Amino acid sequence: MQSHCNPNVTIQGYAKNAFHPLRVESVTEQLRQVSYSGCRSVLEIGVAGSFMRHCLKLYPQISYTSLDVAEELKPDYVGSVTQMPFTDNQFDMVLCSQVLEHLPFAELPQALAEIRRVTRARAIISLPDKRRHFGVAICIARWGWHTVEWNPARRKNRVRPFTFNGEHYWEIGCKGSTGRKLVKTIRETGFAIEKQYRLPKHPYHCFFLLQANKGL
Repeated sequence: MQSHCNPNVTIQGYAKNAFHPLRVESVTEQLRQVSYSGCRSVLEIGVAGSFMRHCLKLYPQISYTSLDVAEELKPDYVGSVTQMPFTDNQFDMVLCSQVLEHLPFAELPQALAEIRRVTRARAIISLPDKRRHFGVAICIARWGWHTVEWNPARRKNRVRPFTFNGEHYWEIGCKGSTGRKLVKTIRETGFAIEKQYRLPKHPYHCFFLLQANKGL
């Protein structure tokens, strides 16, 4: 399959919104998950404003590698998520935040399969989500805060297609890229979904914590 490898967000576009609270919260959440995971080798796909690179480079116990299609962003490797220049199971964790929607949905299985191929344990991906969102949070003594979320799908006749906007080819909750279809695609490419949730103050970003199925 021929991959859409041309970046559709310029370096100026990243710089314009580099310190937006949504981007800061997204990076903070990824750092939190990396810390909890105990992973020591991390691949970041799509360096964007380089927040993650600057943070993880501070910690010598983390081996950090980056990949991006945009050479001007100065990643460690220039290349596409659909065909990465790495060996099987090379990394403990792969981070892929707000990247996959820049590919046509038809290329998503190939991209996810590549992510599964290069990680030996875990992956964290985040994607733009247009679904409705409801949730309840409760604080339990000694257990802390726990949240239950719902992302109800709209009726079929109310699901609208997504039109390429110059950056995104698709978003969760649109015709052809519903939440159910996305989950099915993720599982078919060899991942188990440990958790799916949206950022509390910015639910437009939906996170998926993935574990590699050892038998695949």
